[in-house]
Amino acid sequence: MRIGLLLFLLSFFTTLSYAQQRTKTTGFTLSGKVKDASTKTPLNEATISIIGTSTGTHSDSTGVYQLAVPAGLHKFRFEFVGYANVDTLLNISSNTKLNINLKPSDDFLKEVSINATSSHKVIETQSLTVLQGTELERTRGLSLGESLKSITGVTTFQTGPSIAKPIIHGLYSNRILILNNGVRLEAQQWGSEHAPEIDPFIANKIEVIKGAAGIRYGSDAIAGVILAEPKALPTAPGTMDGEVNAVGMTNSRLGAFSAMLEGSLGKKLEGLSYRIQGSYKRAGNTSTPNYILGNTGLSENDFSAALQYYHKNYGIETYYSDFNTKLGILSGTEVGSIADLQARIQETTPITPSDFTYTIDRPYQTVNHSTAKVRGFYNFDDGSKLQVQYAYQTNKRSEYDLLSFSPSLAPALYLKINTSTADVNFDQKPIGGLTGSIGISGMNQGNVRMYEYLIPNFVDYDGGAYIIERYRYKKLLFEAGIRYDYRWLKAYRFNDTIAKIEATTTHYQSSSSTLGATYNITNDLTLSGNFGSAFRAPTVNELYSNGVHQTLISYEVGDPNLKTERASNFSLNLNYQSHRVAIDVQGYYNNINDFIFLQPTGQYIRVQSGSLLEFNYTQANVYFRGVDLGVIVKPIDSLEINSKTSLIYAYNKTIHDYLIYTPPMRLQNGLTYHFGSWGALKNIAVGAENVFVAKQTKVPANQDYAPPPGAYSLYNAHIGFRLIINHTFADIDISGNNLTNVAYKDYLDRFRYFADEPGRNIIFRLRVPFSILQNNK
Repeated sequence: MRIGLLLFLLSFFTTLSYAQQRTKTTGFTLSGKVKDASTKTPLNEATISIIGTSTGTHSDSTGVYQLAVPAGLHKFRFEFVGYANVDTLLNISSNTKLNINLKPSDDFLKEVSINATSSHKVIETQSLTVLQGTELERTRGLSLGESLKSITGVTTFQTGPSIAKPIIHGLYSNRILILNNGVRLEAQQWGSEHAPEIDPFIANKIEVIKGAAGIRYGSDAIAGVILAEPKALPTAPGTMDGEVNAVGMTNSRLGAFSAMLEGSLGKKLEGLSYRIQGSYKRAGNTSTPNYILGNTGLSENDFSAALQYYHKNYGIETYYSDFNTKLGILSGTEVGSIADLQARIQETTPITPSDFTYTIDRPYQTVNHSTAKVRGFYNFDDGSKLQVQYAYQTNKRSEYDLLSFSPSLAPALYLKINTSTADVNFDQKPIGGLTGSIGISGMNQGNVRMYEYLIPNFVDYDGGAYIIERYRYKKLLFEAGIRYDYRWLKAYRFNDTIAKIEATTTHYQSSSSTLGATYNITNDLTLSGNFGSAFRAPTVNELYSNGVHQTLISYEVGDPNLKTERASNFSLNLNYQSHRVAIDVQGYYNNINDFIFLQPTGQYIRVQSGSLLEFNYTQANVYFRGVDLGVIVKPIDSLEINSKTSLIYAYNKTIHDYLIYTPPMRLQNGLTYHFGSWGALKNIAVGAENVFVAKQTKVPANQDYAPPPGAYSLYNAHIGFRLIINHTFADIDISGNNLTNVAYKDYLDRFRYFADEPGRNIIFRLRVPFSILQNNK
């Protein structure tokens, strides 16, 4: 219903937009020349556009441009590949001439930059990667986890073709904090198949902080933080704009559609802005190179809305989002006897062939996640700033078993968790080279379960306080921070011995800290080092799990005696950026005492629903060490060559052996060539890449149900361009993944026991921005 209403509004306003455009073509002309700031060379095919609209043009071979513009106040943007953008605000009341000089930029290297600008980055001496612009657009239609795999040091823990959870430096799940529009995502994160409930179409950029980074957001961020951020709401009064995205894929025949409408009111309501957005995604069974994976379809529909009032010194924002998905679980993985399950793992292909269908049968899971937040800020005259935020989340998860195992239509497992979070942050006024922030945060959770037992009902209260200070002196930046957290957890767990529900209360408290420095050796070369100490209290599932995890074909057993994890993370970053070359290398060492992980016992267990793999939560003293290397070379303005390497080594010091489920070596090499323009096609870019993932040979002996799969090499390619018709443009991207249709398995996919990974996939992406109302102030 919400999606239908949104589509109706977009259709209506788009029609209105075209009607308005026909009446506004008789305005004035903005003209001039675009040149290189240093050489004064004319720039051919530079893009000139009105920000927030679909109106734009390009410069000719002499750098000259002309753009028809209606009267009024407009913000113009001048762009050229390899150069920094220039934005300027003009009040057009007559024909206007404006010459622009653009300076060469290293923006094309931002994917490996450790000094990217971020409004949320708290620890400046840690590695930050920002995924935005074309790189982000090329991931549309993928899940959040899949979208991040192009970042060095980041991969995914998968459950079949449709579920992916991000991994940073070998760590995942509750060790990575995910913030959706500034709200800490809290859901039923009790397994590798519980992917983040976020619609990536909402995000205008995704930021990844690698390393212990819980000083601002909480103690759990031993591995890092992922921030999915929408673009800022418009503030120019009297404007209304929108955007439509469409994605189609040949493998699984996925279709995705997203639409957005935003604007800012004028006159007496000036300062009030809004945005509504909706997405719909549907996919059927995924195909491997040799067979179809039965019951692997998905359906998803999402909705979000934001309303903001902004004043010079203060503002308030409200936000609501609703995420709904239904995910099929690979058929043929649930079998009756232990002998059948062992035989199923030994098979190289599914025993029962499947055909393509969009139908999702049992077993499957459904997830609904809703978030509401309100945030306010006040800017003081002395430069300090106060921010206050409250958010409420509800996450409902239902997992449905096969009807042959379940006597009713009810789910086999139902979990509902409600979370309230409150945050207060004060950024102090700059005093010389000293800046910093101080804050407090609190969280309350309550969980309700029904039907089968996996985790107990529980109530959780968390509180934390932190302070971060940084000092700049010439080329040096020093920073330090400390945080204290307290957690009170009461669980109503089932005691097998006495067959009775018992209330168990536990308390956890500790501090986290960070200390780092950055030195600008030259204008192009920067060295950063950081030490972070963090702790993580065991979660409810790690403590009290005792039941069937149906979607993972496993029986999981927790340990109520688990201790708190304590991590000491060291990282060193060297970053070089010039106009032609960018090199970013990060080395890290993360020592974690009492590391909690889910270990396969090598045993099988028979329950009413069939035979399952058995896993126990256990602890060990471990360490992770590795290197992330990113290199981009631009021998000429139109050609970019990139290489990304991730190496990681993990060791279990307790048993003097390797740590299970550690990502293997990953190499990604590619190039992109910018052809410029051809007729109505602008900004044509063609690229190709190879992704090589090595076989993981460093595994503990006799601890897994199947040996690690072999190495694999995938070839991908893409072509993207902007199509301009009558001053309206559309961005089009066509890409192909696994073009040689290689059959392979991934070590970090829990369903590698049963099936191959997806085969060749051709993806078509379309993005069309449009303007309905322009500023006529």
